[in-house]
Amino acid sequence: MDKIFEHLSSSWIRYFDYEWRTAKDGHEYLTPTAEAGVRPYDPLKQADQLLLDALNIGLQSMHKAPKDKLKKLIREFACQYGLLGLMTALPTTSKFLSYQQVYFPKNPFIREEVMNTRAYLNYFFPFTPVPLTIHPGGGTIDLPDQTSFAIMMTYHNEPEAMALSFMRGYSERYDWLISIFRDWAFTFVSAFLYYKDMELAKEPEQLRLYQRGIAAFEGNAPTYHMELRDKPTIVWDFHSLLAGIKLMLSFRLTDDQHPLRLCEQCQRAFIGKRKDSKFCSVECRRKWTAEHPGV
Repeated sequence: MDKIFEHLSSSWIRYFDYEWRTAKDGHEYLTPTAEAGVRPYDPLKQADQLLLDALNIGLQSMHKAPKDKLKKLIREFACQYGLLGLMTALPTTSKFLSYQQVYFPKNPFIREEVMNTRAYLNYFFPFTPVPLTIHPGGGTIDLPDQTSFAIMMTYHNEPEAMALSFMRGYSERYDWLISIFRDWAFTFVSAFLYYKDMELAKEPEQLRLYQRGIAAFEGNAPTYHMELRDKPTIVWDFHSLLAGIKLMLSFRLTDDQHPLRLCEQCQRAFIGKRKDSKFCSVECRRKWTAEHPGV
């Protein structure tokens, strides 16, 4: 699976700067700053680094890093890759703006199975009115400035909710974000430790715990279409960055040539050059050797 994303493509939006703000409901949200520029990019062109950055935030959370450090890491992640697009990831369909109500599969954030569309949108626009006019036939996004218009034109073939999630007032809650990063890290660690413990002939019950952990990793598969560029290219129709990262993680967890590994020294995720890679860098190998003489 070398160069796994070489002939794949996708598109997402990132603002150049984000900030943490506390809303009236008491929750902290990450949102684009008022003056931040915006740019579309292809997440799959930097898929490996994107995935590692996401996993290492989750690993920091699992290791009980301070909240201020986690907030800093998540903000830096957003400045590099954008928000996760939770608004389009949680419902049963990303085309929910066409309906008066939103339907949800089982998830850890929205307990209701059905919710009024406007009420759902308010989860993601805590500081500004939702820039949307809802009518019986669906919804029309309000375009107050040139940036909003450019985003709408760029993604006019995508579900309108996806373009809405790129508007400047769109925000995502800290507690939801850190939970997702931590879940991805847990999935990775479960898979990594399962095969490591299997080699060491650990207790079957412990192995079954890892199996149950990985079984909880699921989600709706994104669709795709083909385009003839310089080479035939698969274009993934990601309606949330969350869905894209889950696909990247799935591919990497099943790649036995360059597998995801956990560095024995710094405990960070990395992509191994070999199946038995133990260290993410020469520096970590040297530190580990110095701390474990004779091993």
